[in-house]
Amino acid sequence: MSFSDRMKELMEQGAAVSKDFMSKAGEKAQDWGERGFHVSKDFVFKAGAKAQDLGERGVLMLEIKQLESQAQKLLARLGSEVYTQLVEQNAPSLDAAGPAVKSLLAELAVLKEGIEKRETELENRKTPV
Repeated sequence: MSFSDRMKELMEQGAAVSKDFMSKAGEKAQDWGERGFHVSKDFVFKAGAKAQDLGERGVLMLEIKQLESQAQKLLARLGSEVYTQLVEQNAPSLDAAGPAVKSLLAELAVLKEGIEKRETELENRKTPV
């Protein structure tokens, strides 16, 4: 075998090894890229779910505060009605069956139920640390 034939053969072997190496490197890079994509996709999905959960919890907390505010206003109206009956009208006792007091107590019961329901929902949404 001549020197030029040996060099040609070595060049072909080197090209084959390089081609094989590049093929394997490309496959590895593609595999890493796919893994990175799936990890990123999973992270984005989890982050989105967490953000949605936090948003829903915030809405529940806001609703609770609004219902509590409404209850405070109703309690003030109830107090005013009790004062009116006992002091201004000189009633000997409070008439809880009267339409004004009965209506306010019913509204307070509905608000209390709404607050408790949302507090339960909020408690159920708490994620373990």
